[in-house]
Amino acid sequence: MINSIIKILKTMFFGNYLHKKFYSKFINKNDVCFDIGANKGRKSKLLLSLGAKVIAFEPQSSCSKFLNDIDNNNFNYLPIAVGPKDEIKSLNIANHIEVATFSNEFIDYFKNDSLEWNNVEEVEVKKLDTLIKEYGIPDFCKIDVEGYELDILSNLTYEVPLIEFEFTGGFISNTIKIIDLLNKSNTYYNFNLNENPKFELKEWVSAKKMITIINELPINRLHGNIFVKNK
Repeated sequence: MINSIIKILKTMFFGNYLHKKFYSKFINKNDVCFDIGANKGRKSKLLLSLGAKVIAFEPQSSCSKFLNDIDNNNFNYLPIAVGPKDEIKSLNIANHIEVATFSNEFIDYFKNDSLEWNNVEEVEVKKLDTLIKEYGIPDFCKIDVEGYELDILSNLTYEVPLIEFEFTGGFISNTIKIIDLLNKSNTYYNFNLNENPKFELKEWVSAKKMITIINELPINRLHGNIFVKNK
């Protein structure tokens, strides 16, 4: 039993170390970071450990305790969602705290015996542009909102230096739309898979190359994060 606990603790420590090392390559002390879809605050805590200033957005009431418990002067938590317009909207809540979405397509795609959508919460939604006007352009913006990433980014008019957004095999067309949407002459892309703290590509690539790579990935159980860098 003791050996098992020690093994778990070592795995957690090593995993945290690797993630911190990965993000330290592009997150600097006092960088302003938006954590959109913060859930329990795991990514927020990681960014805070690097000395960043974090603004977390998470509308699920079940997550509020975890986020309110983060005691750090560089942390600000807002119990709101982010979307394509400022409004009040129904958030679909699953029976797993990690999963909530505005996307009906996401619900239909991921329906299974272990995932039930049995609750709805009315939440405040603000545009990303609205938040940027209030808090300034973040140095880094992470978006993990279960299939609603395109909706959030569709009305973004500011150039954010670095964006990380989640993608899955069932929504490749949306992923490609986001890559095209964010593309400028100074924009480059990279990605990782399954929260592995390592880029899959040795070099950052163009939108055209990134789309080719994404289209060649097997969609079965595909899950990862795409990083969008504006130089």
